Amino acid sequence: MAATDVTPESDAKLQQYYTEEGKKSQIASDKYVSPLKRKLFDLNVSQHGFFKNNHIVADPESGKSYKVSLTNDEIDMLEPTIYLQSYRLKSSMKKATLVNRFVRGSDVKSAINQLHFNPKKMATEVEKLLKRGLEQARAAGYNEDKLYIQALWTGSDGQWVKRADIKGRGRTGIIEHPYIHVKAILKTDQTKQRLAWEKQQARALAKPRLYLNNEPLNFKVQPFYKW
Repeated sequence: MAATDVTPESDAKLQQYYTEEGKKSQIASDKYVSPLKRKLFDLNVSQHGFFKNNHIVADPESGKSYKVSLTNDEIDMLEPTIYLQSYRLKSSMKKATLVNRFVRGSDVKSAINQLHFNPKKMATEVEKLLKRGLEQARAAGYNEDKLYIQALWTGSDGQWVKRADIKGRGRTGIIEHPYIHVKAILKTDQTKQRLAWEKQQARALAKPRLYLNNEPLNFKVQPFYKW
């Protein structure tokens, strides 16, 4: 194969490098969650459709029953998740935050449609980031229609370019060219169902609200009126 015939898609070493970099960006849940917890989590999800914490699950292989109790961090690592990070962008954090607030918490496909018709420059960059998330979801076998944006934020990318701002009467200033990055966390409908179920359980276990003040009186009570 000639050098001119090599493309990014046909370059095996380049594709291997992309795969390794993608694995580094994902949280290695195997380092923090035991194989038994992962197995019980999958059994719980297959039984209820989503994870229900503090529920008893029967293991068909060993014949034992376990009460699955996981922390919030363990649940976040085990649930289907897509982590995204943009490239180095020439913009400011304030401009990016205005666009992030516009689509944060909405479905991914709906957010892409909204950003496509947004005239701001950062809307195009966030749209590209979410489209990459759809490609990763398609490769992982997740349902694209059920994806939603759980978190979307921006931060400084560092190494800002600076140059002198020449003014009159011998004065000078500094003009900064900020560079930022945008990061996002995409979750599936499984997380939405779990959060709705936990909210319903919290309401069912909540105590009745007392609208009257139940504190002791701070004045002396007398058996007659003072009018």
